[in-house]
Amino acid sequence: MKRRGFTLIEVLIASVITTVVAGSVMGTIRAITECTQALDISAQAMARVARADARIADHANRARMILDQSALEILLWLPTEPFTSSATNTSDYDSIQANELAWYVMNTSAGTLSLVYTTNRNDLTKYSLSTNWANLRTSLTSQGALTSIAVLEGLTKDPNSSRESGFRVQDNDACSVRRFSFDGYMRDDLGGLNVQFSGRLLNAQNHPDCQ
Repeated sequence: MKRRGFTLIEVLIASVITTVVAGSVMGTIRAITECTQALDISAQAMARVARADARIADHANRARMILDQSALEILLWLPTEPFTSSATNTSDYDSIQANELAWYVMNTSAGTLSLVYTTNRNDLTKYSLSTNWANLRTSLTSQGALTSIAVLEGLTKDPNSSRESGFRVQDNDACSVRRFSFDGYMRDDLGGLNVQFSGRLLNAQNHPDCQ
């Protein structure tokens, strides 16, 4: 029996079907890949936020006071001495020393929330509660005496409110404020997450100069 070959029309039909099926398969693979990449980006963003939250929570738990705060920065007092109630210890414990200062600073142009502290961890320079902390940070920065490390990067304006990432100032009285909060938004290419940090001072003890 003589075999019949494929006609040109049959070949064309087969080619069209193959192309359609291949295109559909490739589209599905592309969609799965894009979805996987998006999930991976979101997972990485959530991990970065969790690490930042853990660092801030640790400092909030150890902080004695919130010495200063604005929309772009807060300053925590983190005593380095354990309290033993001895006369010498009490005097040191009640002194605000350079190596006990921890600023969290939001740089809106860079989109970075950073932790800033004195480079010399043995710097025991004492400051009064009435110190102008913003001027002090500016002065120490110009002297190259501060170290800055990024806590969270990729922050930007919230697209829903156009509000810059930053702190919500509730009270400027260092002797009474016990809580701070931060609202931010991560860029869409980094997950597009709303970021919220808050801290309540569990070790809150006022400075002797507080009335």
